[in-house]
Amino acid sequence: MQNIWRQQFPLINQSTDLVYFDSAATTQKPQIVLETLQHFYQAQNVNVHRGSYPLAVSTTTEFESARKTMAKFINAPDERCIVFTKGTTDAINLVATCLARQSSINGKNIVVTELEHHANFVPWQQLAKQHQCELRVTPLNDVGVLDLSGLQQIIDHNTLIVAMGHVSNALGNINPVKKVIAEAKNVGALSLVDGAQAVGHFRVDVTELDCDFYTFSAHKMFGPTGIGVLYGKFHLLESLPPYQLGGEMIEHVSLEDTSFELPPLKFEAGTPNIEGVLGMAKAAQWLSHELTDSFQQYEQHLYHYLLDKFSVIEGIKVWGDLHSSVPILSFSIKDVSAQDVALILGEQGIAVRVGHHCAMPLMQRLGISGTIRVSLAIYNTIQEIDQLILALQSAIQLLKKDVNSGVVSKSQLQNVGGKSAHSQDRVLFNAISQAKGWDAKYRQLMLAGKKHQGMADEDKTADTRVSGCESNVWLKTEVKGEQLTISADSESKIIRGLLALICEVLNQQSVEYINVFDLAGYLTEAGLERHLSPSRTSGLNSVFNAIKQRCN
Repeated sequence: MQNIWRQQFPLINQSTDLVYFDSAATTQKPQIVLETLQHFYQAQNVNVHRGSYPLAVSTTTEFESARKTMAKFINAPDERCIVFTKGTTDAINLVATCLARQSSINGKNIVVTELEHHANFVPWQQLAKQHQCELRVTPLNDVGVLDLSGLQQIIDHNTLIVAMGHVSNALGNINPVKKVIAEAKNVGALSLVDGAQAVGHFRVDVTELDCDFYTFSAHKMFGPTGIGVLYGKFHLLESLPPYQLGGEMIEHVSLEDTSFELPPLKFEAGTPNIEGVLGMAKAAQWLSHELTDSFQQYEQHLYHYLLDKFSVIEGIKVWGDLHSSVPILSFSIKDVSAQDVALILGEQGIAVRVGHHCAMPLMQRLGISGTIRVSLAIYNTIQEIDQLILALQSAIQLLKKDVNSGVVSKSQLQNVGGKSAHSQDRVLFNAISQAKGWDAKYRQLMLAGKKHQGMADEDKTADTRVSGCESNVWLKTEVKGEQLTISADSESKIIRGLLALICEVLNQQSVEYINVFDLAGYLTEAGLERHLSPSRTSGLNSVFNAIKQRCN
């Protein structure tokens, strides 16, 4: 099938070295949306709802017209049901916070699923803790598909609200939200649907779903960041107390009291993200026009082609509902760290997401620390998938291979960590700094990681885990006299190699030396600075800071 959409996306169409498979995190923007954002600042940059001069009036009119556009986009019955928010997270927090201000919720139960993004899990978890509510969780099967067999026992007449994602951000599952909404309605419970991953892939009809609340973000449907929508049935929005207080949501203020506007303005305190609203409306118009059968058939063509290619790669486990899914494929590889794979793919210009995808309860249920997520969009191509498959096979081969020849010897590595580690014979440092090219450097890091002594399993506890790292990292330190002994470990071969590099230069050194050590300069001297992502560098800084804290 021919891709007739790609040319509308400047960053994708003009780039020769980027294969973008991270659209579940944020989609690229078509030219028409970019032009809308630029036009606002060039020709419309005034505030809304305040000025009476012609430009202010016309911009306010267009701003409120955008509300009608968003209502039409999800088939809401009334534009007054559309509240502009900072995004899905903000919208969910708005509903949770406003419900928490109603005394009638004490002792109720709240229903979520094990699939949820943290944004649709943590607010309800905390609400339950603060108001003596019971948090009930709809379970999953072993591959990450919702198990609704006990739904009638989970949702009952004491349920306050049922909150669930329309589509799983981590796995791509299209969930049976209509069935769950109907069950909630049967017992008089409220329903909230996180539609962040849905609206960019298929048409959503909130009237047909009959949900009480529906939330989504513009940046996942080809629009700008920092703006989104909360849809709520008007009588429910009217009954909720205000979320934030300040300008625009005020009807009248006296020294004695304040009255508030009706929804949606009641929930839109302060100057809104005007250009974001206009850009989101343009994205919705663009998507409404483009979201044809051909659009969806092309996305599914890409998805099934990717599935077919993955089916022949040994050791790959694909998670989620493969029969009812948007084009998101989430997988793990036996005996291979997801972090290592993503880093190697990134060196070849292939952008994928790795980790728990802000869905830790899901990963705990699946018994894994995270997955590699390939999320496709309408601008991707079959050729890009072929490029991914070749790079992935090469990465797996590299990560599984025993690289013992032509590199640091085992006898040399046995000396790592002693006082000689900071002498001119820095074995690991010399091997890594002298390696040419990213693949050679990674081979040296993986060899170092393989030979690194690490830590015993019983020492890998919550107390020794270092927060702020992409993958699990554990650290133990012990000060003996004036010197520090360090033990560190990780699931990732490459991170183990980086930990070995740090241990080589810091182990058995004085506390004074460690406090003045320049980690950034050391990594630069080793030739690693351009091969480390900001998040990985941040993780190494977290390890280094933990070392300093534990020795002081």
